[in-house]
Amino acid sequence: MAKRICFVGGEDVHKRIPLSKHLIQAGYHVTIIGTSTSQFPEQIRYYNYNLVRHFSPTSDYKTIKWLRNYFGENQFDIIHTFDTKPAFLVPLALKNNNTPITRTITGLGTLFMSNNISSSILRIAYKQLHKNVQKRVFKTVFQNLDDYELYLKNNLVKKENCELIYSSGIDLTEFKDKAARKQNPFTFICVARLVYEKGIINYLEAAKICNNRKYDFKFLLVGPLEEDSKKLNKQILNSYNDIVSILGARTDIIELLLKSDAFVLPTFREGFSRVLLEAAAVGLPIVSTNVTGVRDFVTHKKEALLVEPQDSETLAESMIEIATNTALSEQLVKNALKKVETYSIENVSKQYIAIFDNAIN
Repeated sequence: MAKRICFVGGEDVHKRIPLSKHLIQAGYHVTIIGTSTSQFPEQIRYYNYNLVRHFSPTSDYKTIKWLRNYFGENQFDIIHTFDTKPAFLVPLALKNNNTPITRTITGLGTLFMSNNISSSILRIAYKQLHKNVQKRVFKTVFQNLDDYELYLKNNLVKKENCELIYSSGIDLTEFKDKAARKQNPFTFICVARLVYEKGIINYLEAAKICNNRKYDFKFLLVGPLEEDSKKLNKQILNSYNDIVSILGARTDIIELLLKSDAFVLPTFREGFSRVLLEAAAVGLPIVSTNVTGVRDFVTHKKEALLVEPQDSETLAESMIEIATNTALSEQLVKNALKKVETYSIENVSKQYIAIFDNAIN
């Protein structure tokens, strides 16, 4: 008899399709709940629900109520959550439900990067919520070592109930083509959600520095603008229009990567950066930051050049080095292509299937 699994996530829950396909091959029936607008294969049942990324007691209560009703009417052998809020909303909603719950902590987000008063208060609440649902969760999966250690240090999980699985896996069959890296002019690309904590301002400033130094480079910025603050907004982006091509949200990411020469991600923190895996898989040299979720994949001067976050000057210098030092770029690409094989969806799915089977049994 097929095992029934339900994934619960947010707007990027469609990224669980490759894992779902491997689960189906292993004899699972897969249902996914999320806020994605992507198309899902016929063999995967998909349901949309209400979930907001930010703290919203009214909306969160409605989400908990919806989850309680849905799982009361629909039976599964196991429920697995992705993303920050479902990690505690689902076990909170299902405290009186006996279905095993496992979860992946995909990252801690801006809540753990900001030092303002509201974030400090929310961190206290966040930790308390995780302590409250700790006994309801069979296994917590972490995608980087820092998050794993932070949860253990704060007694949010027990060591015997958590595991490290780096990344959500990447389907390397989608990346058979490699970037020629012969663009004229030399083209940098940054793909990310356009929020301040992704280092977007630093990328823009680094592009300006390169331009002021008379380097004839092309700069692409790809991703949806998800912030309207004093730190990052549409007006700020537009002020760099003469230097950086701001493409917005795109569905042809792989094609854009193939038409670029180097990848840049000046992020302040990641869960585990999938886009770095994609950049490595198409054979682009990488410039990124020495932060959680990046250094779990690449090492400085081995698979990438890493700079400290919020350092636009050093970022620009590293970008110039990538563009002008062919031997270095070739070595970084060669090492990253080999490293990315470790994170194939085949390897990652085997680890997840073992966890799910164990939880069900």
